Amino acid sequence: AQPPSQAEAEKYGVRATMAVNEMKAESLNAITQLVDSGKLRAVVDTVLPLSEARRAQELIQTGHTRGKIALKVI
Repeated sequence: AQPPSQAEAEKYGVRATMAVNEMKAESLNAITQLVDSGKLRAVVDTVLPLSEARRAQELIQTGHTRGKIALKVI
């Protein structure tokens, strides 16, 4: 994987970063079990289309959300 293009990000007025996380299968299985058992759940505050990613970032930065902001890709 390559870092995102900063020039491309600037065209849209956003900041682009790259994060890499190497998760082991046993960790993923443990998380799956917690989700399946209802012991772990995600609280979603707002769902926005991908075209509103900038608005999503603005909502996050206010610090007033009560859950995750999800971007709908499809």
